[in-house]
Amino acid sequence: MLHKQLFLLIICTAAVLLAAGSSNAQEAAAPASDILFYAMGDVPYTASDDLLLPKQIAELPTDGAFVVHVGDIKGGAPPCLPGIYDKVDRMLRECKTPLFIIPGDNEWNDCLIPSPETAWGYWVKHFMRFDQNWQHNLPVFRQLDREENFSFVIDNVLFLGINIVGGRVHDEEEWKVRLQQDFDWVQKNMDHYGEDLSSVVLFGHAHPNPSHKLFFEQFNVLAKSFEKPILYLHGDGHTWVHDHPFEAKNILRVQVDQGAKGPPVQVRVTNDPEEPFKFDRRLPEPVPPKPEPVPTKAE
Repeated sequence: MLHKQLFLLIICTAAVLLAAGSSNAQEAAAPASDILFYAMGDVPYTASDDLLLPKQIAELPTDGAFVVHVGDIKGGAPPCLPGIYDKVDRMLRECKTPLFIIPGDNEWNDCLIPSPETAWGYWVKHFMRFDQNWQHNLPVFRQLDREENFSFVIDNVLFLGINIVGGRVHDEEEWKVRLQQDFDWVQKNMDHYGEDLSSVVLFGHAHPNPSHKLFFEQFNVLAKSFEKPILYLHGDGHTWVHDHPFEAKNILRVQVDQGAKGPPVQVRVTNDPEEPFKFDRRLPEPVPPKPEPVPTKAE
């Protein structure tokens, strides 16, 4: 009888431990709570933007874990002069929370005056490892071969920034090597964290087009095997887009508003499988037109 009771005790204990282990695994694969951050892009372009961007930075709430600028700190036509990089550097440093920035084509790839190489030197001087201007506890890693590519994990959500720009292909070999390095960085991080991840947020600048085929074909395959939610958030197109254009339907694509068209968007990464990514564009409510006075009959 004693042996039977001991056997039942062992079975019950094992069942409890298995249930607890299953519960812990499920908890590990989901963020403990919503993760909040803000994203902007394609600003400043004009003299009026030079007044707008500092205002937007000053008005950013401090409830976000970080802010990301997804590239294009100038219009495409003006020369890429060093004063532009210095100006935007000073503006972005006023942010109250850590700010990450990735390259856009306007300040690098499409700089004909003076040259893409010179413009890239300006970008590196002012924006490489830009988040280190703040004291923060985000566990940021950098790709050895491409230091502007970064990654960090918050509560089982992987955040990645990559150098993927639009514009002209001025050097086919450089373009090909960079896109492959971008994918290698994404794959390395997703493979490293594996099943512990609940979702992935990828920051790039470019609106996807055929010149990015090398990256996105591989990214589609990786996303399909991952199966969990992925957000690709980018700039480049200037108008708000929220869709699923990729073959892997677990990838949500969002194109942010140009800075002149709206404030930085608030992004919330959630535990909700139906809506893992929520957005608040924080646009002002439209002012209803004033009713016209009703004409009265002359007495």
